[in-house]
Amino acid sequence: MMQSLLCDRIVRGPLNLITRMNANRAMVTHIKRKTYPRMYPVTVALPNGASIRIRYAEPRYLLQIPLDLDECSPEERQRRLLRRTPRARLALQEEIEDTFDRSAYEFLLK
Repeated sequence: MMQSLLCDRIVRGPLNLITRMNANRAMVTHIKRKTYPRMYPVTVALPNGASIRIRYAEPRYLLQIPLDLDECSPEERQRRLLRRTPRARLALQEEIEDTFDRSAYEFLLK
């Protein structure tokens, strides 16, 4: 068997190139896909307070799943809806103290 392989090489010659699909070929080319299969480990916070680890397409630290308000008690629903409404901001305006006296500069206007 060894002799047949050796004779086969001699007959084909050293110019016969064999393309092998291995890791070295991947260095020369790129992935021909529009979406890459890379998934990132992400922690998901569930509404009941539990957390699990999943694989997600975007690198994020934490994903929080929203709470279903239909399953809450009326008091809890009211409390959560009040937290969602924007709070009124107090606009503080400073009173500027005006001590400018025009008569002190009238001699410059003449």
